[in-house]
Amino acid sequence: MSRPPPHPGITEMERVEMDRDQEAAEPLVHGPNRIRPSSYRALRSAVSSLARIDDFICEKIGSGFFSEVFKVQHRISGQVMALKMNTMASNRANMLREVQLMNRLSHPNILRFVGVCVNEGQLHALTEYINGGNLEQLLDSDRYLSWSVRMGLSLDIARGLQYLHTKGIFHRDLTSKNCLVRWEGGQCTAVVGDLGLAEKIPEYSEGADQQPLAVVGSPYWMAPEVLRGEIYNEKVDVFAYGIVLCEVIARIQADPDFLPRTEDFGLDVETFQHMVGDCPPAFLSLAVACCNMDPKRRPSFSEIVMELERRETERTQKDEAALKDLGPLRRRFLCLPGDPRLCRSKSDVLPPAVLPTLAPPTRVNPFSLREDLKGGKIKLFDTPSKSVISLTFTLPKPCTTPLALRQGGGYPPRKAPQTLLIPSLHPPTGSPAPHHQRQYHRKNGGIAN
Repeated sequence: MSRPPPHPGITEMERVEMDRDQEAAEPLVHGPNRIRPSSYRALRSAVSSLARIDDFICEKIGSGFFSEVFKVQHRISGQVMALKMNTMASNRANMLREVQLMNRLSHPNILRFVGVCVNEGQLHALTEYINGGNLEQLLDSDRYLSWSVRMGLSLDIARGLQYLHTKGIFHRDLTSKNCLVRWEGGQCTAVVGDLGLAEKIPEYSEGADQQPLAVVGSPYWMAPEVLRGEIYNEKVDVFAYGIVLCEVIARIQADPDFLPRTEDFGLDVETFQHMVGDCPPAFLSLAVACCNMDPKRRPSFSEIVMELERRETERTQKDEAALKDLGPLRRRFLCLPGDPRLCRSKSDVLPPAVLPTLAPPTRVNPFSLREDLKGGKIKLFDTPSKSVISLTFTLPKPCTTPLALRQGGGYPPRKAPQTLLIPSLHPPTGSPAPHHQRQYHRKNGGIAN
């Protein structure tokens, strides 16, 4: 069925939504009484907004372990988006999984899927463009961040994860690098992205043979039970979130050379609590609770959201009362970036009573003790399972040839029709990575920074 012509006065996103509504109403029978599998319809919906790489003006803005990210502007419409281009053949299936999953999600704190770009036979995700970089970059900058702002960003991330968990999905790779920051009118909000390793939340029954999921993620943020190869569930996202909170509170990197850890991959609470300045005690307690070694004792994201909403209200009222006691000149000074010490807590601005030691006495890096973790500066990944995709549609039986999909209209005609090949959901023949086998990739052929 060909793509419908553009509707006058209707935006591209509205047209995509109309296409999806029409898709849902279409009969499943086509051709000689054959039934279109729901996976075909879901994939067709995901690529309903399809573009070619040469439709865009591209500017590279970042790169990761498996992809490069570009800020792109459509040559005709002028629409600005972000293009995530997969750079590893072994990660194509994860990329396809991410596209299909993002197409089913809609939340202000989850990165919004826009469409798909095709280049050299591969699909690449087009998403909304977030103008403030990622959270790790913001925390490393000289910009002043009040405790109200830090708690607000933390609340945004928690809301995104709460939504994801209510959909039966957990992230498995939540890091400060994967939380993006949007600036609007001088206010910042956080958006959770990079769902390439997302998985269906497992349901383990008592007495049944329980097989752990694959060991995946970014080691510094991975829960201890994952690193030990044990059974795990959505509470691993809570642990990762706790590490992110520690980064936000102390404005330090998750690297154990900066964020103190224990030999069993936990948080060194005793050492960390001396690095937090005048952090609100409840905020610090929340971070510690999320990093609990026992998954059952970690709070759910619903509980985290409720706690942060309550604390945010209290903190905002406190800040407003404090600002009323300051003159206009002093208030303006507090909003100006400049002195790097203002990036930290108020107590950092005051001279220390005792000169700090230049280096901590003994800092544990448990990730250096295991050869497979390569010091923690790697990313563990797997080939996708059927479970996360089956949440939104039923997979057809495995086939030996990839699905072919004709490119729709809406763009300047080509000299000859072109067939778009969709990568198979299953690992190619000879793939070295079955579902439960660990893989790692080191950026640029060495240890990634």
